[in-house]
Amino acid sequence: MMVVVTAGHVDHGKSTLLRALTGMEPDRTEEERRRGLTIDLGFVWTDIPAGPGAPPAADERVAFVDVPGHERFLGTMLAGAGPVPAVLFAVAADGGWMPQSQEHATALDALGVRDGVLVVTRTDLADPAPALARTRAALAGTGLAGLPAVAVSARTGDGMDRLRTAVAGLRDRLPAPDPGAPVRLWADRAFTLPGHGLVVTGTLRDGAIARGDVLETGPGQAPLTVRGVQELGRDTDRSTGTARVAVKLRGEPPRGGLRGTALCAPGTYALTDTADVRLAGAVLRRIPNRLTVHLGSAAVPAAVRRFGRGIARLVLERPLPLRIGDRAVVTEHRRVVGSALILDPVPPYVGPRRAGGRRADALTGHPGTPDLGHETAARGFVRTGTLHRAGVDCAAAEPVAGDWLVAAAERTRIAAAVTAATADGEPVDADGLVRRLGLPDRALLAPLLPEGRVLRAGRVVPADRADPLPAAARRLVETLEAGLARGEFEAPTPAQLIALGVGRRDLALVVQSGRLVRLSETVYVAAGTPESAARALAPLTGRPFTVSEARIRWNVPRRIALPLIEHLDRAGITRRGPDDLRTLRPTREKRT
Repeated sequence: MMVVVTAGHVDHGKSTLLRALTGMEPDRTEEERRRGLTIDLGFVWTDIPAGPGAPPAADERVAFVDVPGHERFLGTMLAGAGPVPAVLFAVAADGGWMPQSQEHATALDALGVRDGVLVVTRTDLADPAPALARTRAALAGTGLAGLPAVAVSARTGDGMDRLRTAVAGLRDRLPAPDPGAPVRLWADRAFTLPGHGLVVTGTLRDGAIARGDVLETGPGQAPLTVRGVQELGRDTDRSTGTARVAVKLRGEPPRGGLRGTALCAPGTYALTDTADVRLAGAVLRRIPNRLTVHLGSAAVPAAVRRFGRGIARLVLERPLPLRIGDRAVVTEHRRVVGSALILDPVPPYVGPRRAGGRRADALTGHPGTPDLGHETAARGFVRTGTLHRAGVDCAAAEPVAGDWLVAAAERTRIAAAVTAATADGEPVDADGLVRRLGLPDRALLAPLLPEGRVLRAGRVVPADRADPLPAAARRLVETLEAGLARGEFEAPTPAQLIALGVGRRDLALVVQSGRLVRLSETVYVAAGTPESAARALAPLTGRPFTVSEARIRWNVPRRIALPLIEHLDRAGITRRGPDDLRTLRPTREKRT
């Protein structure tokens, strides 16, 4: 299926064109039909033949999202156009290029729409050549400059076959959707139907939605379960982008409703209220303190902090699921003033004054696309989970410890600093070294030590010094540390400890060295296990969960899960509530 959005000035014949093209009525309400004015989004569809000699199966079903052309309904237009990859841009032969033509073109260019068909309508009322020439001049320098053009009259039918051929030609030009991409369905309508319950509609750009899927809408919101899926009025077990879908849901919707929100696969997007962006367009002439950000079907006010060189930080009034490379339209006083390209949806704290300039320097050379090498080098230390949610492909990543990636420059800096600190051959306290080096996780220290330095009993010492741990205890620790690096939270049973020849005094020595953590009288785990276990619970943020749910996420037996969750309780990472339910305590990172 292809999905195409209309665009153009009010009363330039968009809805009339779709009636002639599809035989369906895009204006859904009585008021719209009475006034002859599109107010809300309309949805129609048709089959476009694949061409002479092609098999019937090659026919393409095309869905059209009809948007208002009046300036008062710009937000509605952007909600319909946000997720759609192609445009049917209408300019009336008897009207020519008009203010909303320009605004729609600016918005589509900002959203990254680069393909579609330019349609000069009402050729029965005027010569299309002047309107086409003026339109070509106005679109020069934008991503819409090369659109193929067709002149038509919906009233007489002249040119309609050429228009169908032009629409069919989009099939080979549009980028292929990624069926394996995580779902992010922007809801452009939401309503309740008797017998069906809660329903949302939207354009599924990539990924797939199937009955039984669980989707999330925001922090603290209960997940929703997919009860059914329709494509253009037809039931289906599974819908794959690109498609117009209606999704029946079970669950409690957000208090503010679902229209303008995104339904996402759990844990797949950086749900954030702060993002660093590259601004473009007229907004650069005077960057205001506040803008409205339009992304997908959402329109969210945001405070703006200017860093310089077109780089700024947006602090949104509500979180959105953002990824590196997302494109948003920014408006001020309901007028399009430019675009915002998302460079960092999980940005670091930036201090006052000159810190903003340094942040601009760091982001000026950003490629604008999610690149593993660039993101690792720019961040220094970063988890693969963080990058994955920001849209970075981490298949080629090589974590240093757990899911931590470390930039080459940081490795060099750490090796030099450790070498200098231990130059006299004396042991150095590991915890103090972690703080001085600025390591975000103690588990990173051991694998980043330079050749000739090792971690022993909580100290960094020359490798040729005797290991204070007994051989059996050392083998146990190395086994548990290797398991933790694979994401496993292992703990030997008392019987296994006896078989390994590791006694109580050995365990006490290893705990004192900092390489094991004692969770209970009989449960010992590798250092770093509680932190990794807490990260594994992140998808449960915002709702109570049972020990059994935690145990399943950790893939451990109850003898490990129970002391591990109690350890997290004592550390203040989880909070125990009624009925033995736990919740993750919120962690707040200061941002400006």
